[in-house]
Amino acid sequence: MVFFPRYWFGLRYPPSYLATHDVDFGIDFEMSEASSYEDEVADNPVPLPNAFRRKARSEPKRRKPLVSLEPRLNATAPTPIEACLGAVKREKGYKDRAVKEFLRAQFQDKTDVDYPVLDFVSHVFKFNPEDIPLVEDGYELDGENCQWYGKKWYKRDDHVDGQTVRGERACCIAFENIMRDLCSQLSVASGSDTPSSQAAFKFLHDTTPIGNFARFKPDFAYGPDVELRDHTWAFWGAYGELKKKHVTLDMDPTARIIVSKEKIEKLCDEWKLQQAAEESGETRRPSDDRPVSDDTISPSTRKRKSATPLEASTVKRAKTSPTAKGWDRTKTVKLTANHVQSAKYANELLSHGIRNYAAGFLVEETRITLWYADRMGLVKSQSFDFFQNPELFLLVLAALHFGNRHKLGINPLIEYPPDAVQTHDDAMLKLPHACDITGKKLNETLTFKLRVSEEHPLCVAYGALGRGTTVIPIKAEGRAEELFGSDDLVAKLAWQPVNRCNTEDGLIRVIRRKLGTHEEARSYLRNITDLKCSLDMSDTELGLPRAFMGLPEPYEPRLFRVLVMREYIPLECVRSPEEFKTIFLEAVKAHHWVYEVALILHRDLSINNVMFYRRNDGVVVGVLSDWDLSSYKNAHLVIDECVDTLEAKESVGDTPRKEDAQSDEGSKSDNSSDDSPEVENSNSPRTPRYRTGTGPFMALDLLNSVPIIHRYRHDLESFFYLLCYFCATFKPPRRSQSKGSFRFLPEWEQEDLKKVGMVKKRFLDNDLPVGSDPKKPQDPFELFFANTHKMYRPLVNSWIEPLWLQFREVSKVAHELASTYGLLRREATRGNVEREQALRKALEKVIARADEDFTFEMFIAHLE
Repeated sequence: MVFFPRYWFGLRYPPSYLATHDVDFGIDFEMSEASSYEDEVADNPVPLPNAFRRKARSEPKRRKPLVSLEPRLNATAPTPIEACLGAVKREKGYKDRAVKEFLRAQFQDKTDVDYPVLDFVSHVFKFNPEDIPLVEDGYELDGENCQWYGKKWYKRDDHVDGQTVRGERACCIAFENIMRDLCSQLSVASGSDTPSSQAAFKFLHDTTPIGNFARFKPDFAYGPDVELRDHTWAFWGAYGELKKKHVTLDMDPTARIIVSKEKIEKLCDEWKLQQAAEESGETRRPSDDRPVSDDTISPSTRKRKSATPLEASTVKRAKTSPTAKGWDRTKTVKLTANHVQSAKYANELLSHGIRNYAAGFLVEETRITLWYADRMGLVKSQSFDFFQNPELFLLVLAALHFGNRHKLGINPLIEYPPDAVQTHDDAMLKLPHACDITGKKLNETLTFKLRVSEEHPLCVAYGALGRGTTVIPIKAEGRAEELFGSDDLVAKLAWQPVNRCNTEDGLIRVIRRKLGTHEEARSYLRNITDLKCSLDMSDTELGLPRAFMGLPEPYEPRLFRVLVMREYIPLECVRSPEEFKTIFLEAVKAHHWVYEVALILHRDLSINNVMFYRRNDGVVVGVLSDWDLSSYKNAHLVIDECVDTLEAKESVGDTPRKEDAQSDEGSKSDNSSDDSPEVENSNSPRTPRYRTGTGPFMALDLLNSVPIIHRYRHDLESFFYLLCYFCATFKPPRRSQSKGSFRFLPEWEQEDLKKVGMVKKRFLDNDLPVGSDPKKPQDPFELFFANTHKMYRPLVNSWIEPLWLQFREVSKVAHELASTYGLLRREATRGNVEREQALRKALEKVIARADEDFTFEMFIAHLE
């Protein structure tokens, strides 16, 4: 029986971790002042276990750093930002404040503000004023509920006569009634009793939606499942949040708020004028009577014609108006507490389901702001008063009311049956013009049926920004089944950086071709990811709203990529030490042959990237997966004339030949990768990064401050840490279980990589940590493996201890590199060229000597 791997290709286990590799290592995570949340009503607090509850005390509490209060089971390898949230993870979800501070840091330089409402509705919801059904009498906002909203109290007679609700809750009830009443009028005007998406607005009251990461509760949800008893983030179309502190005293109780036919026609006229201005290349300010920012100009420069994903490839991408104001990315956007709250729900929505983007609204008093989030950033619209500009309110509601799944953010490559609500049953994944394993373009649409179930769950990485990796269990159908067979497959969907030259599918193709033509290495093809096909689509081709919104170039442009491959089993499902030994040995050998024959280095070995499958006879086969951060092997470290900017140059012998350049396979052969050294230029806002990998498994050299290039011996060291981590933390499955789990290793999984390096150094040196009781001496090595399961204790003695004795020298190498590099920088700053050259050669000698000491032959000799 084949089990679906919960977190394929770098997705962290359990789902309380972020998408992997999409962070800059060494980011300092700082908490803002608590006063930032004085005006905010917090979500449901997550209760702590009784063992960790504190007694009440009269004196004020001092703010302390957020630390882990309990062990996290099944946790592995958070990246630095993952650990920022992971360190405050509780049994039932993340701590609210930690998520908000994390999002504040993430979005502050990736947020565009004051985007025109008409443009927002057009591009995000694919709806314009001309789509609103016209009626002679117009549309009227429910007057009674408008009064309740202004007074902040509401009289309910549905359960108990005379029951009165006051405060913000009363406003939410009244606002829900206003929205539902308008939607009802829209349905009647369109001649339909139900919207096309069969969705509705719902005030959630005290209901917390079902999610995989936290217990966050927005005020409103819009989607096809909101009327059901169990609410879930995965199938919602939008969210809503309401903040109202003041009572509106100047409302006329006899006033009627009507959106007349003339108002809608005026909105249509404004829309047509804006289209005409854009066609002529002009820019135009929004109407002066609209309550918007004075210096805001519509950034759009193209005709707004909604394009389907397949049609969008022929539509030119919108360009930013050169005279548009308010889009300066060099200025940090200050997000208020309410803004962060709204961004939090957009982040949560993008962390569930198969989505490309998420949208929602924030109501502050009587002003509404629309929000949009995708993998590249956040967009906040201009705000408008829904009492003073009810036609815009009607436009937003109509766009949601008549929208379908795909117009509300669901990936358009996924087709659902009309009656699907909280299920992926009978849903299909359709891939146009995919490329097979040889790189040949298949000029036909391949169809795959989703097979999402409790045993084969949909896996979505946490977080709005970044790759947003989503892994879907699928089964080939029709022509796809003829090409790829009837085996269980998975589709890996991700938004990859555009400037990532070495693409995962391209590297896998090169690896399989190279190994396939090498007599000795050919047998290791079974240990490499079995890629069936892949598909790349730009944001324009996929119809992503950002492509047509005329925004500035995003901080990190991305393209959409789908990889279809065989389904593998995670290491949690290993049944015996013998199986693990077989899997581990095969992964090490396959890694070596890929490096020797294909000249490719993995660079991200972790507990999640070594997997396996079972043959028909029950024998396990180890598989090395997740080649996202792989790159061609590099040579020496040099320093350029600027001293502060470092480069990596390949030696002649390590440079791939022209025929290996992958140009015909969607990839280029250079050193650049998400984390490889790159010199910042005027066209790229990114800063140089040198370290690749995942904290607990990263080599000691890479955890230090020396920007050394990732080398083969670093991957060997990662294999060693993987072996140690597995034996120290793995809890084998019981007889009734299909898989085991990994214990949390707090010192190896903390956010500060330098501290992780210090911990690993103590482990290798067998030094007691600072502050240890000298009266109770303990062997750190034995202490590390104190909780090793008895089944795997022999591995500690036969495999780990001999390797540990060998890798103890790594600590000395790292120290020598750090000290030599420090001297080199000092002499380079002083301008002492002769001394600088001598230290440069000394540094290269240290690197070369370390490469000779830690080899595949040395490593494998201790395992066989």
